[in-house]
Amino acid sequence: MIGLPWRLLLAAAVIAGLWLHGYRTGHSRAQIAYELTAARAMAAQVKALNDLAVVEGRNRLLAQELEDAARAEPVQSPACLPRSRVLRLQSR
Repeated sequence: MIGLPWRLLLAAAVIAGLWLHGYRTGHSRAQIAYELTAARAMAAQVKALNDLAVVEGRNRLLAQELEDAARAEPVQSPACLPRSRVLRLQSR
């Protein structure tokens, strides 16, 4: 039979081992949660930048189409721009 001091030492070792296991498990779970949150935030940033690039591309194409339409109109007077061309340029 084990003496009382050895039982207390064994119990303290088991408690310390369980605490250490819980601490390490909690730390690793917290680290994984942090990395997952960072990855989700980065994915949201990438999506926002891609959406912004798509919108800017669409705006650039629209501006190019308006400019091409304005330049395609024949010059009626060398002194000034025709009314429709001015309105198209103002619609940007």
